[in-house]
Amino acid sequence: MQAQSFIKKLLFAFLTSFCLLHICIGQTYTHIYYFDKDLAVTKERDAIVIGKGFKEEGLYRLDYFGRQEGELFLFAHFIDSSLKLLQGPSTRFHKNGRVENQGNFLNDQKDGLWQSWDNKGLKKDSAIYQHGKAIRVAVFKYNKNGMVNYYSLKDSLADTFTTISYNDKGILTSEVFFKGQLGILKTYDSGTVKLDSLYTREEREAAFVGGQAAWIRYLQKNLNANTPVNNRSPRGKFQVMVKFIVAKDGSISEVIPQTKFGYGMEDEVVRIIKNGPKWEPAVQYGRKVNAYRRQPVTFIVEPY
Repeated sequence: MQAQSFIKKLLFAFLTSFCLLHICIGQTYTHIYYFDKDLAVTKERDAIVIGKGFKEEGLYRLDYFGRQEGELFLFAHFIDSSLKLLQGPSTRFHKNGRVENQGNFLNDQKDGLWQSWDNKGLKKDSAIYQHGKAIRVAVFKYNKNGMVNYYSLKDSLADTFTTISYNDKGILTSEVFFKGQLGILKTYDSGTVKLDSLYTREEREAAFVGGQAAWIRYLQKNLNANTPVNNRSPRGKFQVMVKFIVAKDGSISEVIPQTKFGYGMEDEVVRIIKNGPKWEPAVQYGRKVNAYRRQPVTFIVEPY
């Protein structure tokens, strides 16, 4: 129930922001700017982004539009039209118009509450900033049904870290609380509570032994990069994604493609992962754990 109430509050905040956006669009722009893809000022002929500005409540507001799409994807406020110092509210939007992130700047640094959402409107994280540094950070993750299944809160000033996990039915499954490097893990199962002591916050994702350089060498030696060409694929760049489980001992299982480009590409990536060496297992709170891993492999097909 708490999770559902929380989501309703988020929806109200989003609708409020949406209404404010439409009110502001009616303003008259006084300046036009041209930016490249990194939002650096450029010449008009090279511009990817068009900026349109006007004065608003003692600050200078700039709306950013994609040149091709013509849609607003960001607005920010500055001290003046020179755009040297960010000051005041800023909001970025997903392509579907939903708010992506929102917060405030003070003297060109993030300040106060900053929040971000996915393109479905679910909150991803929330942070409190002081002098450009995040001092409290909350992270939210969800089940496929949209219910919260993981929540964490890190407080840098208090040196605390808390996580709460739920199953697909919204039932509490575990809680973790750290003060410094010492923590307590509570797990809930069929009405019983198990307590366990933790001695480090160390967390690490599963990884190929030897890191990225070793992974590239393995691909160069074992991947048949001509697979799509041999199967008469159209030209282009194809990033195949596969998902699999890395067990505590580093063994691999349940290798499943997440893309459907075809022409043998997914099958080839599945093959090299299944036939490859063991991986470094994921680590949670200093302990090896089973974990899912998503791994991309890119094929490039040049014109025949």
